[in-house]
Amino acid sequence: MAKFRIDSLAELSRQLDFTPQETRAIQVAAAEELLHSIEPLKAYPLDFIVYRITGYRPKQVSENLLTGIALQHDLGLLVEKVSETLDVRTDSLAEPVLGIEDVTERFNVTSKTIQRWRRKGLPARRFIFPDGKRRVGFLLSSVERFFASHQDQVARGMNFSQVGDVEREEIIRRAKRLAGTCRCCTHEIARRIGKKLNRSPATVMHTLRKHDQEHPESAIFPHAEASIGEDDRARILRGYRRGVAIKSLARRICRTRTAVYRVIVDERLAKLNRRKVKFIDDPLYHQSDAAGAVAAIAGQEDLMTDDRPEERRVPRDLPPYLQDLYRTPLLTPAKERALFLKFNYHKFEFVTARRKLEPQFTRGRDLGVLEGHFRKAVETKNAIVRANLRLVVSVARKHLRPGMSLMELVSEGNLVLMRAVESYDTHRGHRFSTYATFALMKGFARTVPEMLAHRSAGAEDGVLNAIPDPRHSLRAERFADREQVGQLLARLDDRERAVLLAHYGLGDRPMPATFDEVGTRLGLSKQRVRQIEKLALAKLREAAGVAAVA
Repeated sequence: MAKFRIDSLAELSRQLDFTPQETRAIQVAAAEELLHSIEPLKAYPLDFIVYRITGYRPKQVSENLLTGIALQHDLGLLVEKVSETLDVRTDSLAEPVLGIEDVTERFNVTSKTIQRWRRKGLPARRFIFPDGKRRVGFLLSSVERFFASHQDQVARGMNFSQVGDVEREEIIRRAKRLAGTCRCCTHEIARRIGKKLNRSPATVMHTLRKHDQEHPESAIFPHAEASIGEDDRARILRGYRRGVAIKSLARRICRTRTAVYRVIVDERLAKLNRRKVKFIDDPLYHQSDAAGAVAAIAGQEDLMTDDRPEERRVPRDLPPYLQDLYRTPLLTPAKERALFLKFNYHKFEFVTARRKLEPQFTRGRDLGVLEGHFRKAVETKNAIVRANLRLVVSVARKHLRPGMSLMELVSEGNLVLMRAVESYDTHRGHRFSTYATFALMKGFARTVPEMLAHRSAGAEDGVLNAIPDPRHSLRAERFADREQVGQLLARLDDRERAVLLAHYGLGDRPMPATFDEVGTRLGLSKQRVRQIEKLALAKLREAAGVAAVA
């Protein structure tokens, strides 16, 4: 079963399990009623949601706003989870209950379409059916209500039997032309015709296959190109990543440019769908002029820091590559709020636009919009992280222990800082530096003992130690020298050197990267990157030991 996206809804679901059964049944019905009224592009107060389900109105009003998109998902999950504890048998209800098979047969849709409708607000409960098995079911009244309020989506999903004679002839005519002259593959034929006639590709595919079965002498699909295999698909994607033009890729595998284009679009869409993006909602995002308002707020010049001299003071005992962090000015409270507003706005737009996509009709320009929002969110996040990297160094120095590497602590702290940026909520009123400091202290309280437990005496006399133990200051100063570091790094091969420079933010890298990011950049798995880093550090420690003795 899926997981809740909103922690407060997950907690509410657990609390409902302990209410009396009769009350729980009423609460499930109330949650289902509420789900029908949720609009995905609106935001709702948490207190309102709790009141509609439980009838309880808290004395203190919470300012938390929950986006309708996340609420549709979590309310549907709450209804399903809590209804399972009621042990309701379908034959004990006066109202008919439809199983998934019943809905597919009655409304002539696929089970995949039903799952898509559930994500968009079709309530499902868990019932005990006459065969004694517990399965997902839908109240007939609930299904009819959903269909009445989502007529466009339902009409797009309902297929097969609704294709009339005239439309069937049009589908067959277009398919013959595409198969004979354009050399399109079967899936591309179905996609193109479906888009032109406002039909699902599954409907078109079913119609054409039925025609081929009934009229084998004039079958269409035997004249169409076979679907692109996995080997050719991999060749297309490798070439695309290297910058090869679609026209050249189509020539290499003897396919149409449209077929190659569809492979690339499907891969881009799959990559975007794999991204787990959560955002902190704001009422501003739901206004018609939200984009202009957010841009105006984030672009105000008077939000910039005063860059006071005390904020530019660099600790003397920091090595040069950490001193560079102090060149990035600190954020004023207003600039900080503006950047977080912009950061979450682009994530909100990304999630909203991704939800509206119909995979079979998606075009490159649609994905460009999604990728643009994700890129702007990443750029804004990086700006926030860069302005707070010195905070990581400051907290890391306080947790430094003899024999430990400051750079390793800073690297761990940077990961904590990035996670803190994702979860920070400006509506709570405190500064991000306060929130991040507590997150860093909590993170170091866990990682520092682990580092000490797995470390033998003297194992940390490595090249990446930044703040030395006073007893070894001379050795640490030698390691901090850039020329010496360069000589040591030269002992590594290209891949080992690239992993270290990227992961620790050295060289021309603007900031440290996670193992996942390094792996993506180098075409390696996260585990392989970690192995390469350990091997490289071992080489550097050995080389550093030789240099120290010399």
